[in-house]
Amino acid sequence: MTTMTMRQERAGDGSLRHVPTPFIPTAGKAKGKKATKPADPIKANPDTSAQQLAQLIERIERLEEEKAGILGDINEVYAEAKATGFDVKTMRTIVKIRKLEKHHRIEAEEILETYKSALGIV
Repeated sequence: MTTMTMRQERAGDGSLRHVPTPFIPTAGKAKGKKATKPADPIKANPDTSAQQLAQLIERIERLEEEKAGILGDINEVYAEAKATGFDVKTMRTIVKIRKLEKHHRIEAEEILETYKSALGIV
């Protein structure tokens, strides 16, 4: 027998409706039992694990360096845009909006319009 729970879902007209959903227990500690920690890989195999850890740390450090370089490049483009006369704050907002999926962007714009209307800004 499947246990059902209820969740809220927004209908096409904007109203909320309750939808039955099967209950799927999450992986985690069961009631009354303590969670066990995974074995420490360095204690289990010190030489190999230490070498693997060092390699992972080095990869992270290289990626952090690359990220810093890319951020520097992005800042240079914004500086160039500012020197040309563009509003950088608005450009950053446009970049952020373009990252969103279309339905998320529409939802955010609708919420913004609702809030502006409620505050008498529109």
